[in-house]
Amino acid sequence: MRLKLLAAVGLAALSLSVPTSADENNKLTLLTFSQPVQLPGLTLPAGRYRFELADPVGDRRVIRVASEDGKTQMGLLQTIPNQLRDPAKDPLVLFAETPAGQPDSVKAWVYPGESIGYEFIYPHDQAMRLAKQTRSSVLSTNQDKVERINEQGEPVKD
Repeated sequence: MRLKLLAAVGLAALSLSVPTSADENNKLTLLTFSQPVQLPGLTLPAGRYRFELADPVGDRRVIRVASEDGKTQMGLLQTIPNQLRDPAKDPLVLFAETPAGQPDSVKAWVYPGESIGYEFIYPHDQAMRLAKQTRSSVLSTNQDKVERINEQGEPVKD
C-alpha cells in the first residue's frame, strides 16, 4: 500500500515518456520533473532528463542521468534491484516522502513493462539526512558497504 502511495505522489510530481527510438538494451527513458528532485549526490532542477543504463552489456546497475539531449552528464548512479509486484505499464519513478519545501527524493526508477526497477544508493551523509526528513529507511553506501539505514544511521532489515 505504501508503495502505491509513493508511486501516486511521484506521478503527481512529474510527467514521464519513453521516446519512440528507445533502445531496450539501455532502457533510455526521458523524464520530465515539474519541480526539483534529489538523487544520490545531486539535486536536479525542474526539467527534462535522460535516464538510461550506463553500460547495458557489462554492469546493469549503474544509471546514467543526463540532460535531455544527452550532452551534459549529471551523474552515474549506483543502484540495486527493486522488485515490484506487477510490471510497470509506463515508466515509473518512486519517491520518498519529504517535508514541504524540500525537493522530492527519488527512491527508484522502473522501465515500462518490467517488474524489477533500479533503487538508488545514496551517500551515507545524504542518506542520513533523508532518513531523518522522511522518517523512513534509506539505502546507503559507506566505505563500500551498502545497507538500509534509519534516521540514527543504524542498519535496518527489510
